Amino acid sequence: MLFSIHCMDRAGALQDRLDNYAAHRAHLNGTSTTIVLAGPIAKDDGETPVGSMFVVDVANRAEAEAFNREDPFYKLGIWDHSSIRIHP
Repeated sequence: MLFSIHCMDRAGALQDRLDNYAAHRAHLNGTSTTIVLAGPIAKDDGETPVGSMFVVDVANRAEAEAFNREDPFYKLGIWDHSSIRIHP
């Protein structure tokens, strides 16, 4: 089942995002979860990242949530946890 995961960065997180990007990519490259689509959410300038979006193919919501919680951006609080939206 496909789930979308939409995560906005907390205020002032840009430098933390940049500093931890390699760990975030390593997580995405090393996961057993099928990622259908993934990428940054940008400001209107089309360049400055302010969040992340994923479409994952998982069995259920619990698997989508687990995938999200294992991401370094989640663990380090780069994403504002109250902004995270997961939908089938």
